[in-house]
Amino acid sequence: MKKTIFLWTLAITNLFMHKLLANNGSTLGPVINSVEVLTPTVELFGKFEAKIDLSASYSNPYNYNQIEVSATFTSPAGATKTVDGFFMQDYNLNETNGNLSINGTGIFRIRFSPTETGTWSFIVSVVDGTGSSFSELINFGCLDIANPLNHGFIRKSSTNYLQFDDGNQYIAIGENMAWQNNNAYLNYKSWLEMLIENGGNFFRLWHAHWGLGIEWSPGNGFQGLLNYKQTNCYYQDWMFDYCAENGVYIMLALQHHGPVSTQVNPNWNESPYNAANGGPCQSTLDFFTNEEARNITKNRYRYIIARWGYSRSILCWELFNEVHWTDNFQVNKADVANWHFEMADYLKDIDPNLHLVTTSYGDDLTDEEVWAYPSIDLTQTHTYSNVANIERTLANENGLYLNEFNKPTLNGEFGLGGTASLANQDPDGIHIHNALWGSLFGGGFGTAMTWWWDNYIHPQDLYHHFFGVSQLVNDIPFVEENLSPADAYVLGAPDDLTLTPSLGWGGIGTSEITITEAGLVLPQGAVLGQFLYGSQWNTQFRSPPIFLVHYPASADFTVTTGSETGTGPKITIKLDGITLIDQNALTGTTYTITVPAGNHTIQVDNSGTDWILISSYRFEGLGSQIDAHVLVSASKEMATGWALNNRYNHQYISAFGEPDPTPPSTIMVDNMQNGTYALRWYDPETGTLEGNDVALANNGILSIPLGSFLWDKVFIVDNPLVATEDIRADIAIEVYPNPVRPGGTVQFRIKDVNAMTDRIALLDPTGREVLSMTPENDQIIIPAGLPDGPYWVKFESRNGTSLTPIVVVE
Repeated sequence: MKKTIFLWTLAITNLFMHKLLANNGSTLGPVINSVEVLTPTVELFGKFEAKIDLSASYSNPYNYNQIEVSATFTSPAGATKTVDGFFMQDYNLNETNGNLSINGTGIFRIRFSPTETGTWSFIVSVVDGTGSSFSELINFGCLDIANPLNHGFIRKSSTNYLQFDDGNQYIAIGENMAWQNNNAYLNYKSWLEMLIENGGNFFRLWHAHWGLGIEWSPGNGFQGLLNYKQTNCYYQDWMFDYCAENGVYIMLALQHHGPVSTQVNPNWNESPYNAANGGPCQSTLDFFTNEEARNITKNRYRYIIARWGYSRSILCWELFNEVHWTDNFQVNKADVANWHFEMADYLKDIDPNLHLVTTSYGDDLTDEEVWAYPSIDLTQTHTYSNVANIERTLANENGLYLNEFNKPTLNGEFGLGGTASLANQDPDGIHIHNALWGSLFGGGFGTAMTWWWDNYIHPQDLYHHFFGVSQLVNDIPFVEENLSPADAYVLGAPDDLTLTPSLGWGGIGTSEITITEAGLVLPQGAVLGQFLYGSQWNTQFRSPPIFLVHYPASADFTVTTGSETGTGPKITIKLDGITLIDQNALTGTTYTITVPAGNHTIQVDNSGTDWILISSYRFEGLGSQIDAHVLVSASKEMATGWALNNRYNHQYISAFGEPDPTPPSTIMVDNMQNGTYALRWYDPETGTLEGNDVALANNGILSIPLGSFLWDKVFIVDNPLVATEDIRADIAIEVYPNPVRPGGTVQFRIKDVNAMTDRIALLDPTGREVLSMTPENDQIIIPAGLPDGPYWVKFESRNGTSLTPIVVVE
C-alpha cells in the first residue's frame, strides 16, 4: 500500500509539473494522453487489457532501452505487482479465410491477469530518454471464475506432477504443433478443434521464422533485430486466448537450433544475429557469449512476457529446442550452460506470473548441470527410434530423468524416425496409442508428444487415441497420491526379453544392468546407447554394456546390429569373461551365444575401430509377452498401471497380423503395503470401467490377477480392504514351478532348516481358503479343474505363517 501511495503522489506531482511547464511553453518528459480500459471487469486469472495513448521520444517502440511503459497493479488485499507494457499493431481477423487487415495505428498496451477477486487499481508509468510520467489511479473489477475450464496457472507441486493454482492436477495430453503449413488461423483452428474434441489439452509451439516467430532478418514481414512481426504476434494473441477458453496449454519454444547452426538445419547465414547480416555476432558461439546479443535476446523475452505473460494457457517457456545441435556444442557446452542459467533467471525475474521454464536437447541427459539448475523447472526428452515397442524407451527415459533430477519430466518429441513416412507405415496409429500410455505410466507429467502432427496425426485422423487417456486421468490421483514408477513384472506369460537401445550420438548408457529370472530390468530407468563405439575413435562415448543375468534353463542371448556403421567395427561377446564371439560386425546381422542355466555375466563390446548401430539385445525366455508399466503411491497403498500385449505393435501386426491374446497371468508389483485391495480394470481406448476384482499384497509384493486380453488394459488398485489376517512372512519359502497347470505338482523348499510346516492351505485372491492339506514330500498337488488365475499358498507352523503367490494357468 505504501508503494501505491508513493506512486499516486508521483502521479499528482507529475501532472502538476506538466501543466505548469505547458503554461510556460516548455515540455518535461513523455506525456500520457489517455488510458483506455478495455476490460472494466475481468474473470479471475483472466485477461485485463488497457490502451495507452502517449507522446514520447523514441525511434523504435519495441526497444525497452528507448521507451518503457509499465503499470503497477494493487490487489484488493494491498499487494503490488508491476508488468511491462508493449507496442502493438491491431488487426481485424477474417475467420473465413484467416487473413488479417490493419485496424488503426499502432499503440501501447498493458495486459495483466488478476489473482484476487474484488477491486484492483493501477498506475501507468512511461520512461524515455527525456524523463518519466505517471497516469492517474485507475480501478477495475475482478469477478470469480465463470469458465469451468479456468483453473488458473500451471505450477509445480510437491510431487513430480503439475497442478493448477486451484489445486487441481494437470496431466498434459497432446502433440507437437510447431508451425503452420499455410494460414496460421485456419491451420491451428482445425488442428485444435480436433485435439479439444478428443480430450487433448497440450501442444508445443516453436518461434521459428517460417512459423510464428516474431524476430528475423528483413523480408516476409520481418524487420530485423529489435523489431517484432505484428501479424505473427496477433495470431498468437488469438491462439493463446482461444486455448485459455478451451483448457489447452502450450510449451512455447522461444529459440530453435537452426539460427545458431551451420550444420544441422542451418539458418545461420540468414540470421539477423550474424554480423554478415548486420548483427553483433561474428560466429554462432557469439550468440551465447556476446553481451549485445544476449541483451537483444532479453529485449525479445521482455516483449513476449509483456504481451503474453498474462496468459494462463502458457504452460512454460522453452529456452531452446535441441540446443545440442548448435555448432560445436560439446566444445561450447559450458558457455551454452551459462547462457541457460542467465536466461532462465531472467525469465523468472521479469515474468509476473512465474510461468515454468524448460529447455531441450536430444534423447539423452546431455547436460546434467542445466537440468539440475533451480530455475529450470521441467526436464524433457526427444526420441526417434524405428523399433516395435518405442513405449519401452519412452518409459525408461522418464524413469531415468526422474531418478536423476527429481523434477517433472516429459517426452517432448517422439517418432519412429526422422521422416513422417515411417510413421505413415502405421496408418492406425498403434505406436501412438502405446506411446501415450507407456510414457504416462513411465512417470511423465503427461503423454509422449508425437512430432508428426500435420502429415500423420491430422490426415490419418488419429486424434481418437487421445480420448481414452483424457477420460482416465481424471480417475487417477497423480498429485494427491504422489505416484512414481515402481518395479513390476509379469508371471504366467513367458516370452523373450528384448532391450532396445535409445540413446543417440554421445549418449552414455547404463554400464551394468541386472536382469532377474522374472525379467525385471534393474536399475529402474536403465538405458542403452544405439551406438556401440569402437576402441580407437570416439572412445569418450564408450559404454559397452554388461548384463548380469539368471537363466533358469540353457537359452540364447542375441545381439542384432542396426542399419548403419562406422569404420571397421568388431562385435565381441564375452560370457563370464570368456570371449565367445569376436568378429567383424556387419549391419542387420544377429550374433548369438548359448548361455547355460544359472547366474552369468554377459559383456558386449566393439573391439574394432569405430561404431556400429545396435538394434536390440534379446534374452531368450527371460521376458514376458506382457509389459507392465506401474505407478505406486507414496503411501504404498495405491497403485495404477498399464498392461500391454507387447506383440500388439505396428511391426508385428504388419508382418504377422493380429497377435494371439495373452494367457491369464499375474502382475507382480514391488514395495506395497500388505493387505487385500480393490481392483478396477479400464479400457484404454475409451477410458470406461470394464470390471472389478481384488488384489492381494504379501511380503511387500502386490499380486494383480490379469485375465486374457488382446491389446492392453489399465488398472487402479486402491482402498485396502480389511485383510483376512495379518499377512506375515515368518517362514522363508520357495515354490516351483510357478506358474503351474491345474493337476500339476508344486515343489516347495523351506529356507530355514529349523522351521517345520504343519499345514498348507491354498487361498484365492480374496483370502478365501480353497483347500488345505498336510505337507508330504515337500510338494503340493494342485487340483485338476481349478480355474486359472493367481492364488496364495499359505504355510503354517509353530514358527509362524507365510503366504507365497503362485499362478495357475492351463
